[in-house]
Amino acid sequence: MDSTQLRIDGLTKTFAGVPAVIEASLSIQPGEVLALLGENGAGKSTLMKTVSGIYPFGSYTGRIFLGSRELQLRSIREAEAEGIVLVPQELHVAPNLSIAENIMMGVLPTRFGVLDRNEMTLRAEKCLSFFGLNFDSRQPADVLSASEQRLLSISAALSKGAARVLILDEPTASLTDGEAEHLFEKVRQVSATGVATIFITHRLDEIERVCTSAAVMRNGRVVLRLGEVAGKRDELVHAMIGRDPKQHETKRKPTPGKTILHVSGLVVRNHARVAKPVVENLSLEVRAGEIVGLFGLVGAGRTEFAKAIFGAWHGEVEGSVTINGKAGRPESPHEAIGRRVAMLTEDRKRSGIIEGQSAFHNISAASISRVTRLSVIDRKKERDRNVSLARKLDVRPFRLDAAIETFSGGNQQKIILARWMATDPDLLIADEPTYGVDVGARFEIYQLLRELADVGKAILLISSDLEEIVNETDRVVVMYKGRIAGEFPCGSSRHQLMAAATGDLKQTPAPNAA
Repeated sequence: MDSTQLRIDGLTKTFAGVPAVIEASLSIQPGEVLALLGENGAGKSTLMKTVSGIYPFGSYTGRIFLGSRELQLRSIREAEAEGIVLVPQELHVAPNLSIAENIMMGVLPTRFGVLDRNEMTLRAEKCLSFFGLNFDSRQPADVLSASEQRLLSISAALSKGAARVLILDEPTASLTDGEAEHLFEKVRQVSATGVATIFITHRLDEIERVCTSAAVMRNGRVVLRLGEVAGKRDELVHAMIGRDPKQHETKRKPTPGKTILHVSGLVVRNHARVAKPVVENLSLEVRAGEIVGLFGLVGAGRTEFAKAIFGAWHGEVEGSVTINGKAGRPESPHEAIGRRVAMLTEDRKRSGIIEGQSAFHNISAASISRVTRLSVIDRKKERDRNVSLARKLDVRPFRLDAAIETFSGGNQQKIILARWMATDPDLLIADEPTYGVDVGARFEIYQLLRELADVGKAILLISSDLEEIVNETDRVVVMYKGRIAGEFPCGSSRHQLMAAATGDLKQTPAPNAA
């Protein structure tokens, strides 16, 4: 008797006649954790959106079975009623609603036709405790960082007791190793109950830690299916990119130049002055020609620090900031750009892409003044520059007139990075720059950051990926609860960095001692 939980037979999905998924067939058993891999644009997310009802029956060809029964899903609600739950790569959190309302959205408990807020709070807090999240569920969701919102969305999905198929699209993006391992443990618990899990990821080190099998998509097709994943990394990468994986060693510039960013005694608070600062007495500097890593767990204050430097923090900021020798903190992103500072944000959906606009206009958004003379835009100069940047970053598909929403998440990231390169910044703050980016594109972004450093740019690389921090930076500053817990030279061990990030001061040098 066939025990298959989910089966996809010959599924094809096109957009305006262009195929995104081609004759894809895939099956998964109860309790299986399947890694679904592939480069950006390979068709992974499109396939899963079709399975979860976002692209309804009739908009594709092929068949989808849950057990032995064929499904003809016409909405996400129908899919969830069947037990198919998708946690998408791009978060959909309503910032002005409470945490509890976000968790219970669609299944709000009522009593005599009226929302039962006490029951909603109880259910929400039970859901939060599943992940060990210590938040007051009555607070608005916008108090949470992007990584905290991700944990919130995943915990809400995992709390659905009727789930039969759980689809996690880049669930560990912006999570630290410790948070990711916590997630993996929850996935193991859920799979032990018979739930089939499809785990889309670009982080190959995660596969052996949580997945029991793997499938690879390339150019819309399923090109590899493996029943086990141990020791298969090279085979998986080869299938993903269609060639042997590139190996590279980061070339480090040994002698940084002048100080581009100098911060002393920075204090960052939320709107309430009485609240404990989210960044407290932080001092650091970034020099021309170096890539400085900023590492820490969720809540450490990394993103809040970056927003304060870029003039994007809406709370209170105190302390001394000097950029390119000019004292004074930028009061707005516009002022920061004028002072040759750029910031690639961690949440491209909320604060990166400009929806409804083309890729071309998204690239130009922050640098029109650089292609303008006497208030007239030089369209040829603008186009030549944008095309050159898009080719350098290998944006796919190469259609700059297409709407930004039609690109995969990783290619959206490339487009936003091109936007900031167009401003020719002296300081680039890159917050989770490889979030949702495939293994081939990661190499390209690392190479680009190194090239920028080699021509004298200062790079502040904020990342929760330890491998990225260790391999791609010249030195690392670690934050813990809003303070600097240690500064480490190139080549420091992962153990040292994680010890500092968790407050184990016995294992770490004093700040600025490296």
